[in-house]
Amino acid sequence: TPPPPPPTGCGVPDTASATCVCDGVTYDFSQMKTSSGSQLFGSPNGDYNFYFQMAAGGLPASFPGCTFDPAMDTGNAGGQATLDGTTCYALGLVAQQTWTLQGGSPQVISVTFTGGADTRSFLLDVTCDPTTTGAFTAIGEVQPLVYEMEMQSCAACAAGYGSALPLPPPP
Repeated sequence: TPPPPPPTGCGVPDTASATCVCDGVTYDFSQMKTSSGSQLFGSPNGDYNFYFQMAAGGLPASFPGCTFDPAMDTGNAGGQATLDGTTCYALGLVAQQTWTLQGGSPQVISVTFTGGADTRSFLLDVTCDPTTTGAFTAIGEVQPLVYEMEMQSCAACAAGYGSALPLPPPP
């Protein structure tokens, strides 16, 4: 297969609405939801649980399995918690995000969040999948204090949220 095209332009994201215009198309990541309708995603990886929510102001200050340090308990897009829930680190802020349209087939939109605890940051790669509003996987720490997470969602498709359709029955 040929290599994907080079990354292309995305404007300044609207962090309040979790939207961004990339190459003239508005992408609405507030529509990314779990199968139960929640905007809070979680995934274990090794010795940690990872959490993500970029809509509605980010992750709550405290939820089962994660309580952020009071100095960093608002506006977090990502969190990393020990399995016992005793420690939870902020990985990046909703207000500090940049979007890049990676292109390819299926299309990928990368969102980088900075401003986490102790200079932590994370990259969220969202791959277009017209069959789901959100499937989340934590990759983990890919460099010191740099984390990666992946999602599949119709929100990354040029057709947008309305493209999420149930899968056809198997033949």
